[in-house]
Amino acid sequence: MQLSGFYARARSVAVAFAALAIAACSPAAEEKPDTGGLPMWVIEDADSTIYLTGTVHMLPPDVDWRSKKLDKALDDASELWLELPMPTSQEAMMKEYGPLMMRKMFSFNRPLSSLLTEEEKLKLAEAIERAKLPPESAAGLEMMKPWAVSMMIGMGPLISSGYDAEEGIDINLARLAEEQDDDIKGFETFEQQMDMLAGGSEEEQLEGLRAVLNAPPESADDMQKQSEAAYEGWARGDVKAVEDLVTAMRSGAGADGMSMEVMLDNRNENWAGQIEERLKGEGVSFVAVGAAHLVGSKSVQERLKLRGIEAKPY
Repeated sequence: MQLSGFYARARSVAVAFAALAIAACSPAAEEKPDTGGLPMWVIEDADSTIYLTGTVHMLPPDVDWRSKKLDKALDDASELWLELPMPTSQEAMMKEYGPLMMRKMFSFNRPLSSLLTEEEKLKLAEAIERAKLPPESAAGLEMMKPWAVSMMIGMGPLISSGYDAEEGIDINLARLAEEQDDDIKGFETFEQQMDMLAGGSEEEQLEGLRAVLNAPPESADDMQKQSEAAYEGWARGDVKAVEDLVTAMRSGAGADGMSMEVMLDNRNENWAGQIEERLKGEGVSFVAVGAAHLVGSKSVQERLKLRGIEAKPY
């Protein structure tokens, strides 16, 4: 969210939002051996082909996730399906979705400090320092809802270490698809995602924030290291690192107010249903959703298998 005043501070939250779900390369593909690159799958029937891959919503600028097979699949496809029908720049996203973000993330009549004890305020200050939030972003927390504050604190270390939504895989895939005049579609709307993240009562959101504030500092450091290894590993084709991260997230599910059933499982089932519907048509599609949705026993591929649809490694 970046226009003026609180809008300027809120852009940091938009970047953090892109990273959740709780998605870096040069625009042109280089001629190189076709090794590494994103894990991919393919789904086929008599008249349809759907390529499937996982994205990381934020990355450092020096991570190369492109491969010849990905470029060919994207060239063959006439439409790109993402979690959201994503605009191809943060500026365009803010223009389209900024007012909605303001409503969902901010509570100007209930300052955060009015909801916290003195001890919690001290813990918040310590968490802000550990997260290395810029002063303008830290100041903006006072008027944010508790769920958004939790997210800012959680994503702060990644952002400060160079992770950028503009380098995310999904937004760059959208740019490539736009260059090819492909349709860009979404499994969900932006408002649906915001409602999911902002769900729960104020007290439930505060419980999540308290869990973040009470977490040992070393646990946050460990999670950041594991997250970086998973995100950058996925870009090189390493599935296990993301599997391990999702397992760790499931073991602590609910501690920060996030439900893995809501964030992953229910959405995987919904998206599998939409992919099944797409197979009833014809042509070539390219599907790219967050990498966490493509690993484990409740992944999109496993949901498809229950419908008699095989997603084969590609």
